[in-house]
Amino acid sequence: MMKPVLVIVTAALGWTLAAPAWADAAADFKAGASKNCPGCSLAGADLKHRDLTKADLSGADLTGADFYAATMTGANFSGAKLDGARFKRGDLTGANLSGANVENGNFHAAVLRNAVLAGADLTGADLNRTDLGRADLSGARLGAAMLYGAQASGTKFVKADLTGAMMGHTRLGGADFDGARLIEADVTQAALRGASFLGATLDRSSFDHSDLRDARMAGASLAETRLPWADLRNADLSKVAADKAVFYSSDLRGANLAGAKITNGVLHRAHVGDADFDGAVLTGTQMPDGSTHP
Repeated sequence: MMKPVLVIVTAALGWTLAAPAWADAAADFKAGASKNCPGCSLAGADLKHRDLTKADLSGADLTGADFYAATMTGANFSGAKLDGARFKRGDLTGANLSGANVENGNFHAAVLRNAVLAGADLTGADLNRTDLGRADLSGARLGAAMLYGAQASGTKFVKADLTGAMMGHTRLGGADFDGARLIEADVTQAALRGASFLGATLDRSSFDHSDLRDARMAGASLAETRLPWADLRNADLSKVAADKAVFYSSDLRGANLAGAKITNGVLHRAHVGDADFDGAVLTGTQMPDGSTHP
């Protein structure tokens, strides 16, 4: 009986139960009268093909929203809830998604050039065939994310977590993975010329047939990492910790392996002409000629 009494009393006293502050803004946004709705509750919103250029949706709840083929250049999604959101074929050039939660989001074939996704949670996200050129994903979480065939040249993955990420055939020339975690990641047949992995953890990842010419990997951890048939010409592998790493038939001509620790590894059939092994530890490693280093 208490609920009806409360309604009668409030009506008698002329009280009005105020709607949430974002309600009017959300209504205007859904009607297309406004591009801005920071902090609004817009879960499941249908925003396909919308022009959201420079829209402000910071901190908004857009869980499961559909942005298919929408234009979102320069839009602000910082701190927004976007888990399960669909951005397929959308244009997010220069957009700000820093700190956003985009778990299991779908960015298939979307454009994210120069976008800021620093600290964003992209766990399980579909980034296949996206254009991530020069985007900033520093500190982002990309566990089990899919980046197959993506264009990510010059992209920053500094200290990002890419554990279990699938990055086969991805173009990553000049990308920055310094301090990143690529544990058990699939990076086969990727274009990584000039990429930087300084101090990165690449344990148990696969770089089969990848182009790593001129890559900077000094001090990286390569425990059980697979690099068969990889092109590592002139790469800097100085002081890497590469226990049980596989370099079968890889091209290491001109590479710097000074101070590297490749124990119980495989260098069988590798091309090592002009490579620098000064101070390297190769205990138990199978050498290019098939012999085992004592």
